[in-house]
Parts: sequence; structure tokens; C-alpha cells
Amino acid sequence: MKNVLKEKLANGGKPIGTFFELGSPSVVEALGRTGLDFVILDNEHGPFEAESTRDFIRAAENSGLCPLARVRESSRPAVLKLLDIGAQGLIIPDVHNVEQVKELISYAKYAPVGKRGFCPSRKDGWGFDESAAQSVAGQMEYWNHETLLIPQCETLGALEHIEEIVSLDGVDGIFIGPFDLSISMGIPGQFDKPEFQAALRRVLDACHAAGKFCIYFTVNAAAVPEGFRQGFDTLAYSLDASVLIQAYRDILSGIRAAL
Repeated sequence: MKNVLKEKLANGGKPIGTFFELGSPSVVEALGRTGLDFVILDNEHGPFEAESTRDFIRAAENSGLCPLARVRESSRPAVLKLLDIGAQGLIIPDVHNVEQVKELISYAKYAPVGKRGFCPSRKDGWGFDESAAQSVAGQMEYWNHETLLIPQCETLGALEHIEEIVSLDGVDGIFIGPFDLSISMGIPGQFDKPEFQAALRRVLDACHAAGKFCIYFTVNAAAVPEGFRQGFDTLAYSLDASVLIQAYRDILSGIRAAL
């Protein structure tokens, strides 16, 4: 498995993804025909668990999408299962402090970076893929490199400790959740406020100073190119259900206006 998102970021690409909430492999396959680079399989807010997520990962792989997954909670089983079924990166919500991130690294990364449990699984063809032909130490190094651990900055605690969090060995990047971050700051949804823009700049600067990437989420398509101009490395645009609803609304509005 080659992590195409990581590869595109390393080559200076501008990857764009979306959140997956609808819970059907066919939807993932359809998203793979759109030109998106990655999909975030949302185990936090979506109505599915690891067993279903495996099928969504397979659909993403077959469609040319990099499958990321947002975990349901910051626990060892939630992290380990999604990695073992083939998620190429994990987004971790509700992060508050450095110790919590250190614990997440211990779950998600093999030794010597962390303490991830070693077992052949779907990710490596149950020990029969090319990646499994290496020594155990070689396999651990490979998967530590190819799987991404991405804490979310969506709380005041994460924001206040962002420089230390992003500098940790085992953290590959940061995902900014603007809605919950603005709520934590007491300015819900007020993304133009100077203090919110300063918070974005702080996270972005911390990521780049540490040599890590920064992902931003937006529901505004016009904000995607603007986000890249601001320096974000990749953008996650909206979620599948919202885009579907809006597309049909726009189409039907145009049809009815023409009647």
C-alpha cells in the first residue's frame, strides 16, 4: 500500500477530499469518479462501525481514493481496528492535551515510536502482501511511514498546546475543525473574527515550523482555493450528504424556473 495522499503532499500537490457520512460502498465508488483525492470515513458522526468501514476502505482503494478515517473515540480499540482494516490515516477528534496525543501515538505507531500491537491483518493481506515480506522491524518502519496520525485542533486545550502537540514524533499533521474550534473560543461559526483567524494562523505556523501538514475543513467551495492561498496543505470540502442535497436543490430550482 502506498499512501497517495502523503505522496501528493510531498510533491507539492493540493489534495482535496470530503467527508463520507452516507454509509454505502457505492457512494464511495461514486466519489472516486469525481476527481477527489481522499475521503474521510466518519466513524465519529457517521452511522457505521469498523466492520462496515472495511468495505468503504475497499471501495476507496478500488476507486483511487486515499481512505482516511475519523475515529469514534480516543481509545486503543478504536484506533487499532481502523488501522488494521486498512485506513491510511486517522483523524482524531476531541483532543485536549499533550498527554492524550502521546497516548494516541502509542496506539497508532509501532515501536520504537509507539506501542501499536503487531498482527497480520487486512492492511497487509494478512501477511501475504509485498510489505509483509520484510523483517518485523522493517514492516513496523514501513507502516509507521505510510499511515498518518492526524489529531484535530478543535478545542481550546489543543489550540493552547498546539506547538508541543505538532512537534511530537508520531504526529503527521493537524486537522482543524473550524466549527467546534470557534465554539470552544466562544464565537460559534464566526470565522471572520480576528481572534479566530489568529488561531488558524497559529496552528498553520506551528505545523509548518515542525515540518508537518495542516488540513482545513470548509463547507464553502469558494473557500477551498482561498485556503490553499492562506497556506493550508490540503482542504476537506463539505460532506457527501450535503453536496448531494445541494446539487439536487440547485438542479430542481433551475428546472422549475424554466417551466
